[in-house]
Amino acid sequence: MTTALTPSDIRTMARKAADYITFHCDGLSRGFEITHKGYIAFINYEAKMCNDERQDLVLVPAVWDAEGKEYPDISEALQLMLN
Repeated sequence: MTTALTPSDIRTMARKAADYITFHCDGLSRGFEITHKGYIAFINYEAKMCNDERQDLVLVPAVWDAEGKEYPDISEALQLMLN
């Protein structure tokens, strides 16, 4: 059984996702996974050019634990932190 994530754990996941976007996406849209304490978050990073400025959007469609149970509240919190 997976232990519940604390607010600090959710911030750590958001920081991992932000670091991945900063160091690996380089303005390119892509999807990736972040893992932390048995939880997996799928992150969809979208970069668009609009009026000669890049606009970034981060979607977190799902967060699962090791047993496959989905956690929409964690997904929503991560999405809010990353946008």
